Amino acid sequence: MAGGKHLLLLLLPVVMFPPLQQVHIGDLFYLRCNDSGNGMSQMRWFHNDKALQTSNYEIKIQFAASKHSGTYRCEIDGRSSSNNLPISVLNYHPRASLTLQTGQPVMQPRGSVTLRLDHSSGLHGWNCFVIRGYEMKLIKLLIKGDNMSLEFQPNSMTSPENVFWCSNADKSKRSNQVTIRTSDKRLAMEMYFAPAIVGGGLILRCLSWDRQDVSRVVFYKNNAVMLASTSPTHRMFSVAEADQGAYKCSTTLADQDLASDAQELFIHVGGMRPKVSGILQVSCSCPECPTGTHYMWYKMDQENRPLKLPGNNQASMKPDGKGTYACVALWDSGRTLISKGHYYNPIIGIVMIGLIILLIITVVVAVVVFRKWKQRRRGHTGPLYEDVALKLQEGGDDRYERLQRLGAQKESEYDVIHQADPDRAKKEGHYEPLAKAGMDEGVYHTLGMEGGGGGAAVGGYEALQRKTMKDDTYHSIGMEGAAGGEEK
Repeated sequence: MAGGKHLLLLLLPVVMFPPLQQVHIGDLFYLRCNDSGNGMSQMRWFHNDKALQTSNYEIKIQFAASKHSGTYRCEIDGRSSSNNLPISVLNYHPRASLTLQTGQPVMQPRGSVTLRLDHSSGLHGWNCFVIRGYEMKLIKLLIKGDNMSLEFQPNSMTSPENVFWCSNADKSKRSNQVTIRTSDKRLAMEMYFAPAIVGGGLILRCLSWDRQDVSRVVFYKNNAVMLASTSPTHRMFSVAEADQGAYKCSTTLADQDLASDAQELFIHVGGMRPKVSGILQVSCSCPECPTGTHYMWYKMDQENRPLKLPGNNQASMKPDGKGTYACVALWDSGRTLISKGHYYNPIIGIVMIGLIILLIITVVVAVVVFRKWKQRRRGHTGPLYEDVALKLQEGGDDRYERLQRLGAQKESEYDVIHQADPDRAKKEGHYEPLAKAGMDEGVYHTLGMEGGGGGAAVGGYEALQRKTMKDDTYHSIGMEGAAGGEEK
């Protein structure tokens, strides 16, 4: 009989406690190989067929993350369990929200807290649960009407760890978990609000249950001194993954050295998270979210706690005043992590808009000025083509004046020079400009060579005189000897 019972225990599957239908980031749960846990000499756990460094009959997942997804199985005395338990950790929270309203994350034994449950689709049929040690108990809620939120006070804290969550009647929808721990020490290490989110803020506070002022505190991380301060509060403005660890504090009160219990800080590294932006108004965007998403808006208080703003579920809103705002995106089966805080100041927004407009105007003016300058530069340096007359400049060979634009002429009207005695022209190189006069179209005079009277330089020429003559009538000029000079 004992052997049969032993065999039956070996065939028990791997089970999850509490039995969550869906696992979300940040959840706490246990995996158990069987229900006895006594007399088992060799216990081994496997995650995705990789052996884990534990020999306990149960595994505690304190803070579920994507790395915990996969299949789990166990071996007892070399025998495998009868099943592989698949677990898929969703990278968002459940739709309903459970928050701590009064009390502290760490309480004294038998202390009391107040919790608040919110679900925008109503709370009809909802109840809550608590795990204390190895027991799970039901907390019946007194819901009247179509309430979308409810505050309740569970029984006093009797266990070192108390895990709360709520769900509807068929457990298809539920809230996130809230963990309240207890400590009988006179000092408590409080964290607001854990679990933290990468890039978000966190407050560490060394709290005395005697209500005495704590003036000098030493903060520890993983038993190493992190900070000595005259304030019981230490703010972490941008949490990183490396900040995860066990924190505690110590101080001296009434000549007694006191120290708190260590509290584990878990940090959300992944997970869906929207982003808030805006100048004159703020907008919440979540590219990863499914369709049908709406939003909840929060304003952060001085303790970095998110206070829900009522009456707005749109992606954009106009804040009432300056402050730090954050948002959460929601859909039918889930909600994101809260966004990083966005500081809003309407005066800064107006100034920013003015600067942007001024910058745009400056750029437009600069472009216009540059284009005009470029056009002018092209106008001065570009090639100029004109019909011009060439005049010889007095004072030496090969010197010419700038071309001068002629008066208006008929199109294709030119004067033709007939070169006489090129040898003499090459020697002296002196030319006189042609004088153009009105003439009938198509009527030309040819140039004849004459001697330059009155001591004209050899090779000199006179300009043709254009005279009115009948169309197609030409006169030739005979060649004469050069008077008063000789060819050289």
